[in-house]
Formats: sequence, C-alpha cells, structure tokens
Amino acid sequence: MAETLRPATTRSQAQRATNRHHGRSEMRVDSRAPSPRRGFSDGGEAAVNVPLVGRIAAGTPIEALQNKMSDVPVPGGMIGRGNHYALEVTGDSMINAGILDGDTVIIMEADSATTGEIVVALVDNEEATLKRLRRRGDSIALEAANPAYETRLYGADRVKVQGKLVGLIRRY
Repeated sequence: MAETLRPATTRSQAQRATNRHHGRSEMRVDSRAPSPRRGFSDGGEAAVNVPLVGRIAAGTPIEALQNKMSDVPVPGGMIGRGNHYALEVTGDSMINAGILDGDTVIIMEADSATTGEIVVALVDNEEATLKRLRRRGDSIALEAANPAYETRLYGADRVKVQGKLVGLIRRY
C-alpha cells in the first residue's frame, strides 16, 4: 500500500484518508508542523550546539578517544541541565533499543546511573562502549540490546560511567 504526504486542508492534526479506487492511503499532515527545511522547532526553543567528540562502540568496546570533531545542532528540549556531548555509534549491539550503526547519540555527562539506563561505560580506563547498565550484587553487567551479543559482567571497580543517553539523531 503506497503512502503519500500532502499538506492538510483543515487545521486538524494528521488524518488518514483511504482512496478506495486506487487502493492507497494518503496521510494529511498539519501544515503548521515544522518543515525539515526550517530546522528544529521545539516550542520556540532554539537549537543548541553540542560537541561531537568521537565514536562509541555499540558492540565490542573500542579504545576511548575524545577529541572535538565538530558541533551537532540539537533541539533545546532534548537536553536538560548539565554538560552534554555527542558520539557517533559504530556497531549493532543496541539495535533492539533503536540505536543503529551511524546514529549520533546525545549523552549527558554523569558518573553514576541507575540500573536499566543506557550509558557510556569506560572499561578498565581503556575501552568505551554504549550499553544498558545492570547492577548485580558487587558486579556491573553491561547488557547489549541484540541477542547476538552476550552480556558482559565486570567488577564494579572496572567500570566507570561517563554519561547517560538522553537523545538520538539519525540521518537518512
């Protein structure tokens, strides 16, 4: 079933109308909605530039490197208080959490996290990875969101939280 987008003829929000003669659906979109060409619009909040500082493994941990490469414009409503940075994702271990290879993740700097949060974890002060953090007694489990990857268990002294996932930007 083919779908097309066209401006709404009424001020109502998106309405679906079926064209029975051609067997296709049309999606009417509210013309007040922001256009991708107009940039971000978040209730009047301007975009905020967040430094893109490198790549993060969503798979096997990679050597931790952080050098500002460029700035990434992020909707102001996506970030809150504190310092933030962006990382490009490499790998597929977090695909079931909706994080794909090539995505840009927005991270809020933090040195702790609660069980279940997706974090940037530094393992043995050398390798960084993006995983879901689980506490298991005196150990830390770094859990992938892809059944092809095993959960890795470490002593709490081997894992340092560097930040928490607060947003994601995907380019098509």
